[in-house]
Amino acid sequence: MMGLGVKNYVRDSFNLFDAIVVLLSLVDVTISAALTQEQIGSLSQAFQALRALRLLRVIKLARSWTKLQDILSKTVKSLKDISNFSVLLGLFMYIYALLGMEMFANNVRYTLDDDVIYDVPKAMTSGAIIISPRMSFDDINKALTTIFCEIMGEDWNVYMYTYVRPQKGYMRYMVMGYFLSIMVIGNIMLLSLFTAILLQNFED
Repeated sequence: MMGLGVKNYVRDSFNLFDAIVVLLSLVDVTISAALTQEQIGSLSQAFQALRALRLLRVIKLARSWTKLQDILSKTVKSLKDISNFSVLLGLFMYIYALLGMEMFANNVRYTLDDDVIYDVPKAMTSGAIIISPRMSFDDINKALTTIFCEIMGEDWNVYMYTYVRPQKGYMRYMVMGYFLSIMVIGNIMLLSLFTAILLQNFED
């Protein structure tokens, strides 16, 4: 700042970015010196977040590293191009979440021994201990979270079997088709489209 002057220093966005990171680091050091070890222990996660921000100074390499500049610019361009894809993915998740709520909301419950409860209202009136699946469709937030984890492929087969077990007859196949269609459309098709959009900008 002494060498460039305040006006020239402020004109450079990298200088401002660096100044913010340094100021946050000084706040971290000051608070660490003022607090006791017990107080620091209770705020350790907040301090870790502040210290992690120091790693952002590596981004300053983009000024002199032209290849890194190309990667960052193409990444920003890719983020703009996937806006339509994000809308499509959001609609897909919302429709499947509503469908899952219609099929499974408050209908799939288990005992403490992981046995299926086929008559949920009767079990509730009898005072039995009822366990809800970890990934459920009881409300829209839980349903969207379940669909998102399913698309990511995070134990998707476990979620499918959790909701197939309480079903009988042809409903088992309908439930299997529901979860398999999420994997085929959401994971294989939509995420492949997302990858193709990203790779297209780098190929160009």
